[in-house]
Amino acid sequence: MSLYYPIPQPTIAANILVRRERRLPVPGQVQVRAGQRVEPSDVIAQSTLASEPVKVYIADDLDVSPAAAAKRLIVSTGQQVEQASVLAQRGGAGSRASRSPVAGTFTGYDPATGVGLITTPAEPVSIHAHLKGIVTDLIPYYGAIIETPATLIRGIFGMGGEQHGVLKVVVTGNDEPITQDVVDAKVTYAIVLGGSEVTADALRRMIELGARGVITGSIRSGELADFLGHEGPGTRDQGPGIRVQEQDTLTPSIRTQAVGVWRMGASTTDSNGWNFPPPNPVMASPVPPDFVMVITEGFGSVPMSPRTFELLAEHDGQEIAIDGATRLRWGLARPEIIIPLARTTAVKWLEESGPELTIGTNVRLLSPDYLGQIAQVVGMPIGPRAAQSGVVAPVADVALPNDRRLRVPIVDLEVLE
Repeated sequence: MSLYYPIPQPTIAANILVRRERRLPVPGQVQVRAGQRVEPSDVIAQSTLASEPVKVYIADDLDVSPAAAAKRLIVSTGQQVEQASVLAQRGGAGSRASRSPVAGTFTGYDPATGVGLITTPAEPVSIHAHLKGIVTDLIPYYGAIIETPATLIRGIFGMGGEQHGVLKVVVTGNDEPITQDVVDAKVTYAIVLGGSEVTADALRRMIELGARGVITGSIRSGELADFLGHEGPGTRDQGPGIRVQEQDTLTPSIRTQAVGVWRMGASTTDSNGWNFPPPNPVMASPVPPDFVMVITEGFGSVPMSPRTFELLAEHDGQEIAIDGATRLRWGLARPEIIIPLARTTAVKWLEESGPELTIGTNVRLLSPDYLGQIAQVVGMPIGPRAAQSGVVAPVADVALPNDRRLRVPIVDLEVLE
């Protein structure tokens, strides 16, 4: 069975009207008006976000009772403190000190528990347009809805948040990999388009040159681990109870963890476009927060779908928007590529229920043996049947470009358009 969860919407939706809600997590001030044209970097709304007070276990630090620690405080409520400032101190033999882990305001001490609180300053939070389009509706105190005619392409796996930039093609075909030697100065501030796989060295070179992101067909698990700063080839620890073998397919749990490494350690922009202050440096990833990767086919060495590559390559030199946010639970989210079109382009609405799977539909295969291959549905048997793999489930008969026919479970199919 497939490791990749299909979605009801088509993978490629050409010439549709894309509507995106840009919303703050807390009330704030909306900076745009209805009918206004916006660019991707324009601020839609902004506010401030108060953080949770930081607890300091002062009595434990001094190794005294909470009541005794209260007598040794050298700061008062409301006083500003710097990071590493001494909050309380015990002198004499075995002297100890309790220091503030952050800069902020000392807001109180609880003599019953021995815990002090440090409140950090409220951080600014803003939301950008992300798309080049028109503001069609306002969400009072929170944000706005932006519309633009565009072509929408969904990927399999992504890392990072939202980014926009000029698309630069660095390969000549959908089956050509991105290697370090094809990455040069022309990728600066650009979103790089490749064909099949991408190497860790090429990714690092893109970051060194200031590229904003990359779109490619696939990436090997070893290259991804190398890029994220894990150990080299072979079996590697990926966290408690998780190990990665040097193979071409990652399990869902490891893919989820890879997303988590990025989301917790690097990205300061979430899937809604909110700009947050930097995360805890202890959890930091070696990958810059503003670099986004979108994988269209999967893990291993899989060429990009010819249709996807041709559609993207047609827009070489045009500004596009990408979102690498990937979630496998609590609301499925797939990375997406949005190519804004001219306002005069004839568009159609994208049905949220998705297209119907019928004879003649072009699909992408998601099973590991045929991952990324494009086929056409030629038969829809009624009721559960035995598939090529032996699994009994609702199936479809598909024909590959070489005229080979397969019977595959419907859950291993993804409608292209």
